[in-house]
Amino acid sequence: MKSLLVIPAFNEEPTVAGLVRTAKAHIPDILVIDDGSDDATTLVSALAGAMVHRLKTNMGKGVALKEAFAYAIDQGYDYVLTMDADGQHDPEDIVSFLPLLGRYDLILGNRMADSGRVPVLRRVANLSSSLIVSSLCGQWIHDSQTGFRAYRTELLGRVTLQSSRYDLETEVIIKAARKGFRIGHVRIQTIYADEVSRFRNVRDSLRFLSVVFRSFLWW
Repeated sequence: MKSLLVIPAFNEEPTVAGLVRTAKAHIPDILVIDDGSDDATTLVSALAGAMVHRLKTNMGKGVALKEAFAYAIDQGYDYVLTMDADGQHDPEDIVSFLPLLGRYDLILGNRMADSGRVPVLRRVANLSSSLIVSSLCGQWIHDSQTGFRAYRTELLGRVTLQSSRYDLETEVIIKAARKGFRIGHVRIQTIYADEVSRFRNVRDSLRFLSVVFRSFLWW
């Protein structure tokens, strides 16, 4: 089964190269989408062995992912795995996804099984958003905000994604569930250090709510 690992990155020079090198032991094909960084993200990613596509300006995580999805479909990949570039995901957890490829169309990494290590405000926000998304999907979604995922490219070819930032990851869950695609979950490690989150609480929360309201038109 042909799989591509996608790492969207914005100013992640300190962490992205190490992720690429570790992940290559599990998935040889790695694509870093440099979302208009003004540091050496592109250079260190390429030196670590990744393919790199650089956007001229910062367009948002959703745009970066859609660029990668289009490439994966065009190149005939069966699955796209995604992980964040800031060090919150351990590439060694890729091995937990691999046995589930072929069984599910969308596999979500679940940090909530180890939620005690998640900062309280993030844990409450994640639980709240997961409850809302679960109700819209008609099935339990343990961790709706996780960026560590695996997508079957057939799914990506059959849903139209409109969002451009973090809200795209919510949009795709709801649309996948509504179209009857199989959604699975896998436990992943919870890693929080001193990294700066790219999530902007007010602005990105409003985008999440916009997806929720628009979802009532997707039935």
